[in-house]
Amino acid sequence: MCIAAGFGLLFAVIKGFEYAGEIAFTVDASLHYFFELYFLVTGFHLLHVIFGSIVLFLVAWRPARGNILLITTLWHAIDLVWLVMFPIIYLV
Repeated sequence: MCIAAGFGLLFAVIKGFEYAGEIAFTVDASLHYFFELYFLVTGFHLLHVIFGSIVLFLVAWRPARGNILLITTLWHAIDLVWLVMFPIIYLV
């Protein structure tokens, strides 16, 4: 669980570097709406990854059967939502 949480936080750090490079493109009026949607959707995803990683660390600290079942169900439920949402957004 700690390894999965670590990779989640590593993803957040990498995404932060990506955001730093992409923020300069938001001043272009023709790209403004694209990047507004991009930062909104990927930002929500990033918040879910950070939240899930924190909960994974907490469950790894206090590993009880109920806690492990809770975080795995939460992680996969959120994952399924994003697996449906991203293709819909990219196809529209």
